[in-house]
Amino acid sequence: MSNFDEDFFKDLLREEREECLKGPGIDLDLHEQFVEACQAFQDAKDAKDAAEADLEESTRAGDTAAKAEAQEMLTMWSKALKDSLQSCVDAAKPILEAVDLTEYDLEMSLLRTAILTRATSKGLAKFANDSDLNGQLIETLLNNKKIMKEMILHGGARKNEFGMCMKLYTQIMAGIEKDRFHKVNKKLAMAAALEFCSKQSEFDTSVDVNAQKRFSHYDKAHRKGELDPAFTHFTTWEYRMAISSDAPNEQLKWGRKMQMNFCPHIATIYNEKFRYCYQVSSDVGYRDPTWTSSPRTYQQVLSGGGREGPRAWFGRYICRAFGIPVWGAKQPGNMSMARWTPKGWEFYLGKDGDWDISSWEDRSGVDFYEECRARSAVSEQEYFERVVLLECLADACKEKNKKPEETGFVNPNKVWRSLALMQRRIFAESCTEDSFQRTGPGVVVSKIEKYIQEIDEQNPRLPIEQDKKGVIVIPASSFTSSSDDRHVRNMKSFGGGSQLHLADGEGYVTYDIPSEISIAPDKKYMLSAKVCSVHLEQQPLQFEVNGGETFCLEVPYTVGEWGTSEQTEVAIGGMKKLKVFRKSSPTCFGLSIQSFTLTPY
Repeated sequence: MSNFDEDFFKDLLREEREECLKGPGIDLDLHEQFVEACQAFQDAKDAKDAAEADLEESTRAGDTAAKAEAQEMLTMWSKALKDSLQSCVDAAKPILEAVDLTEYDLEMSLLRTAILTRATSKGLAKFANDSDLNGQLIETLLNNKKIMKEMILHGGARKNEFGMCMKLYTQIMAGIEKDRFHKVNKKLAMAAALEFCSKQSEFDTSVDVNAQKRFSHYDKAHRKGELDPAFTHFTTWEYRMAISSDAPNEQLKWGRKMQMNFCPHIATIYNEKFRYCYQVSSDVGYRDPTWTSSPRTYQQVLSGGGREGPRAWFGRYICRAFGIPVWGAKQPGNMSMARWTPKGWEFYLGKDGDWDISSWEDRSGVDFYEECRARSAVSEQEYFERVVLLECLADACKEKNKKPEETGFVNPNKVWRSLALMQRRIFAESCTEDSFQRTGPGVVVSKIEKYIQEIDEQNPRLPIEQDKKGVIVIPASSFTSSSDDRHVRNMKSFGGGSQLHLADGEGYVTYDIPSEISIAPDKKYMLSAKVCSVHLEQQPLQFEVNGGETFCLEVPYTVGEWGTSEQTEVAIGGMKKLKVFRKSSPTCFGLSIQSFTLTPY
């Protein structure tokens, strides 16, 4: 290749299309039956859409009779739509059984056609002529079947920026070591290139996410065991959704450390639907948000709360911080998220009928969910051969979705694209819970996995101790009684030792002071606590001695780190029992404590 003008790519596309059209044909009778089924589906869909519009209008107008009639029509056409879709599947099956694109030696032409069509001749020419290097990259891409296959198989370059995708992939791969992480990192490199080839800004800034740095961030976190145990085993398609956070890398790192410090019980919840993201329910208050500086940060979201938007932002952010694939979701009157779990993709913060009422970036929830199940039901190679190559053939036949809302629906004028959808649906229907398991030999033991394995509910509580200078240290987890575990949790700390977590203002604990602890009745003590907090606004800790006098200790905002409070003077002569609590308040959220220290003076 030497001349990379627009005409060059148009001519190349024309040649490749001609090759693709030498492929399989369809029996005329089967073709006619399938087209008729697709037309019946489209008619039913149009009727259902009209019924929904009538129902909305009659509801707005308060016309009871018209509303009842519209509801009846909607029910009827919804059933007709479901039945017609099944008819499409039935009509597609004999065609799909007869068509095998791998028999025609068309893979190279199909992949080239897909890239040339989606990237456009104009777009490729512009990129290729920006520099000699860019021209070489395009030449390499269009002659490397393996790289083209990986790009198309895993969803294609974001906004069809295939040239930039190739550039980023080449740059990232140049620095990858051939060690035990190589297989994962090769997929991760492709995911980063596919996702960030089109500019994406970091949260509340105009700073672009850097693909190379994002790859390096997850590579380092993976090597250190900071990510979810399943991270090693995700596909490239899933990695794209795991690393696509708009958070700066340092905030992703902070999120992991914060949760391991502040709430290890959330970072290790056995029900993976709630792992990591349950912190939205426990600590991102549903209220008007409080922003303390610009640009806004995810630390501020956690501290200041918010309504549907900020809560969904934080849920997506914290899952991706640990390397979990996430799909953002908009719903009527709500912002939500869906996430991968070993039992399938599940919604968090959603509404009834989640997939049916959700969309994201012009894609419906139903369409996305079907693709998730189809990809998980079969091997990547089978999905490529039976679905992706059909989509490439649809590109060759100029079966383009002109509007986003056309995506995911069969169309009598787009036979090959509709057949690809039916094959995907057939795969999706064979999906089971086990299809979503992501396990196997690991390359690293994650900290999450290790923590779960080492949990011992019978682990003896640390004793209250006093040194030679009379300093008393009370391990926060050594309490003898408390409110129930909805409000109080005693747990192992990630960094060693144990900690107490007060979930809200209803939580309290009491300590029995051993007789061997000597407390001078005529001395005063300075009280401090080692705490981890994530909210700027805190309720003070209250200390009640022997059921009588109460002292207050101000809690510092430690931003998810372990820190020591300021000291406060207390009189504890004759202390046998110590109760620790906080006053209940709408702004009283979680607080983790490792120890209390009483220093005589």
